[in-house]
Amino acid sequence: MWFTLFVIPFLKYPANPPTVGDGETVVLRGILYLTLIAISGFLAIGFYQIFKRLKAKNRILPVIGYGVLISLVFFVMPENPDEISTSMELINGFRVVAFLTGTVFWFTLALFLGVFWQKTNPDLSNT
Repeated sequence: MWFTLFVIPFLKYPANPPTVGDGETVVLRGILYLTLIAISGFLAIGFYQIFKRLKAKNRILPVIGYGVLISLVFFVMPENPDEISTSMELINGFRVVAFLTGTVFWFTLALFLGVFWQKTNPDLSNT
């Protein structure tokens, strides 16, 4: 989930500081980012369903299929419409911190959900 719902969209539409970009394009940029999240997530779910149905030796095919399709989507989706006029040192520093913050969030979420899953044991039947 971290890769498909965070890393892929972040690579196409990386975070910018609040003062960078045109205020009139905020909605467009948000829609583009959320659209890429949805496309990446649905593609991952679809290819996972294919992955589960294949035999062990063919299981690389859905991974390759996801990579090919998400690459196509990556190039079809429009670029960020705003010009960046701030120094790239500031922008890149902000993007690194934003990426690390998002990564810490996703891994913390996975840790807590994993702990709660183990405590509730939902996969054990009580019959």
